[in-house]
Amino acid sequence: MRRFLIGLACIVVFGIALFVFKAPILRSLGKYLIHEDQLQKADAMFVLSGGGFDRGNEAVKVFKWGYTDKIICTGGNAFVELKALNIDTLESDMTAANIRRQGIPDSLVIEIKEGTSTREESNVILGYCKINHLSKVIILSSKFHTNRINNVFRKKFKQQGIDVIIHGAPSSDYDEMLWWQSEDGLIALNNEWIKTVYYWWKY
Repeated sequence: MRRFLIGLACIVVFGIALFVFKAPILRSLGKYLIHEDQLQKADAMFVLSGGGFDRGNEAVKVFKWGYTDKIICTGGNAFVELKALNIDTLESDMTAANIRRQGIPDSLVIEIKEGTSTREESNVILGYCKINHLSKVIILSSKFHTNRINNVFRKKFKQQGIDVIIHGAPSSDYDEMLWWQSEDGLIALNNEWIKTVYYWWKY
């Protein structure tokens, strides 16, 4: 009986601690997924496919801050939602369109319509950098995507003498540090953790 009571007390104390420190614990799950570098002047900025609204908006800000004069949108995934309107376009097309509508000249926005995953896009971007002799580039994606980008890009690019600056676009649908207060935040964090574990396991 004594052991039972001690065990029960430990469970109660643990439950109370979880409740009291719920916010810091949940926040840490989101913070782990974020890895950003200090912005520096770069030869080009690559905007990864997906989330074209938020990523495109952040790309325009970085451009206007003067950190690069070339924006390259990558990705070969189809923008599925628009097929309902019989519009066949790619995620990279949508990102580029968002950037251009905000006044960035066409000549400074390039599309590379290749890559259907983070790993594939890293290979496509590395090839472009080598062909065009780029030595420092900004890789822009969603904030929750940045730690996985760091793991996929950093070592590979460093081996080729290319510096990578990782930058995250904040979501317009939720606060990354309060992700549990929004269904969109919950879905985004869940998806990224699944992808993170998958990349750990496969690569």
